[in-house]
Amino acid sequence: MAFTLDYMQKKFSLQSILIVLSAYFLTGCTKNIVLKVPTAPTQITVEGHIEPGGLAYLYLSTNFSFFGTISISNIIQNNVIHNAVVTINDGTTTDTMKEFIPSIGYYQSLHMTGQIGKTYSLTVKAIGQTATATTTILAPIPLDSAWFEISKGKDTLGFIYARLTSPLPAGRCYRWMAQRIGKDTTYLAPSFSAFNDQFFAGQTIQFAYQRGSFPGSTAKDDTDAEAGYFKVGETVSVKFCVIDPTAYTFFKTYYTQLASGEDPFASDAPILGNIQGGQGIWCGYGTSYKTVYCK
Repeated sequence: MAFTLDYMQKKFSLQSILIVLSAYFLTGCTKNIVLKVPTAPTQITVEGHIEPGGLAYLYLSTNFSFFGTISISNIIQNNVIHNAVVTINDGTTTDTMKEFIPSIGYYQSLHMTGQIGKTYSLTVKAIGQTATATTTILAPIPLDSAWFEISKGKDTLGFIYARLTSPLPAGRCYRWMAQRIGKDTTYLAPSFSAFNDQFFAGQTIQFAYQRGSFPGSTAKDDTDAEAGYFKVGETVSVKFCVIDPTAYTFFKTYYTQLASGEDPFASDAPILGNIQGGQGIWCGYGTSYKTVYCK
């Protein structure tokens, strides 16, 4: 079929008019919408732990706005809870926890230490609210072995590997932490440090973890090529913990939210803890240790 020049000019003129009209109506129908985001009520937020032979400790703060500005200085100034009344009970004895480091809301028991098999009830009274929780220190299940391996393409950097035999029946939950002796001030957990034995109970598995760091750390080896790696010459203490299913769910949902925090398409979901009347976790650790020489 042949088209004349006059026909083509009329056709393109009509298309141009339609495009202009469409653009006009589309832009003319726009409307600025202001979303009113509801403000969450202020609640006590707890991160507390107790383990065999150790004093109970916890950090106290309040929650903050999902769309607010998050910085260490803001949290310390506006969210840390001071002068809280914190008690811990093991079924027979009650101990009061003292605020030892006010700048970070760090509280510690004065006398009570953890024992395997005991259940500990926590009560926090602050900002006109009361938060409670219970946790049990479960029997430890030690790692079969742990060792260091240099990663492919790295001269001196690698991960810590381990073997674990998780006994039947299924249902046990674990958490992994590690501390570089002489370098780290405490045990640090890497991302997704908690897991359960749903698919390997009664079997022996081999796995590895990267090196953890403090959230937002600006230390040189947390921001350069060594970030996430252990290094030849380091001595590492691995702290392997048995935790209850509630604590496992907390850490799982926590790390999931942390990983999706910068994804604009990620769906919001609650972090599920065991604090009644507040947020967070009160966790008993059934601990065992391995020392690894990175060589």
